[in-house]
Amino acid sequence: MKSKLDEAPGLESQNGGLDTQVVTKNQLDKLKREVESLRQEKDYFVSVIRTFRNGLLTTDNTLQIIHFNLTVERLLGYSPDELRGLKLHQLIQSKEETVLRILKEGGICVDPKTGEMGEFHFITKAGNLFPVEACFSVIKAPDSSVCGMTCTFRDVTQKRKMEKALARMDRFASLGELASGLAHEIKNPLACIAGVLQNLQFYDDTSDTLMMPEILFQVEKIDSILNGLVHFAKPGSAEMVPLNIRGLIDATLILVDRYLCEETIELKFDYGSSDPLVKGDRQLLQQVLLNIVTNACEALAVVDRKRILAITVVVHDNINPEVEKGDPRAYGVVEIEIIDNGKGIEKPFLDSIFNPFFTTKYKGIGLGLATAHRIMEQHEGAITVTSSPVEGTIFKLTLPVYHC
Repeated sequence: MKSKLDEAPGLESQNGGLDTQVVTKNQLDKLKREVESLRQEKDYFVSVIRTFRNGLLTTDNTLQIIHFNLTVERLLGYSPDELRGLKLHQLIQSKEETVLRILKEGGICVDPKTGEMGEFHFITKAGNLFPVEACFSVIKAPDSSVCGMTCTFRDVTQKRKMEKALARMDRFASLGELASGLAHEIKNPLACIAGVLQNLQFYDDTSDTLMMPEILFQVEKIDSILNGLVHFAKPGSAEMVPLNIRGLIDATLILVDRYLCEETIELKFDYGSSDPLVKGDRQLLQQVLLNIVTNACEALAVVDRKRILAITVVVHDNINPEVEKGDPRAYGVVEIEIIDNGKGIEKPFLDSIFNPFFTTKYKGIGLGLATAHRIMEQHEGAITVTSSPVEGTIFKLTLPVYHC
């Protein structure tokens, strides 16, 4: 019994096989459609890459530039023929070894804070520099060997200008707050002085000896405010020397040892296994530590529960030890946490505690933490705080590790 396939005309040749002419034509038509589809897909992706708003280029494993899009041409000012004659490191204000290291490490960027994304300065044909955020990734052959690298980047010139403008506006806003706070702090003792002087006219000469101490007290308060303001604005020239963190903390705690005993505050330490060095001014950094420890003791003095002050030191090694040696964090950072289980800081105040003249203390002038913040910036470090009325407060100081 014959099947319908056997009975179909034109499908069986004289030797009993399929008609090769019909099969070949069908295959060619299919192949043409696939080729056309691939061509359209290629044209689509080429268009996407060419018109991509970020710069995109590829190199071989010697950093020779192979492909690039229109944005690369526009930003750098080179013609296509000129770009193909260049190597990637000639476009970047970095040494060839730095760019080759990025390729060797699988595209990991030299900036440890941002992983594969880092900020560089690209060089135009005219020799001008402009900042970019660049991302690198390696290109692998079918056998998994590295055969090149892709670099995508975006011009952040306008972003940096915007950041500077915002920073300038922020400084003006801070200056306004500073002027307002200064006026408020000085007006109070001046009002007291004025009141005392007015009263003098109604008393005999013997009352001078009673009122003069009050006048001197208020004058000294104004002097203290102005001295604090000057120190905040310019903490002084720092004598940067290698410092041992443990020794610095121990020396600071000696200054508050009596207060700790009087308030029955238990001290806890966790210095870890390492003994890191930082580079800084001993007096200034001790001023930061003393200010925070004193604040912690005052917060602990008003609670009824067991009072604990804990200090921990943790060293975070740099995730990329090959970072440029000029980076102050080239060898990692040390974090000092000062933790107390005191009354804590109310949430609405947390964003303001580093502002000049902000204080919740009756006798405070609000320059202690502002000055501490300023000193930490001077040391390429940072100071942050987390707090709650239930659990207490954690101040974290971050400083670059010093390497001899």
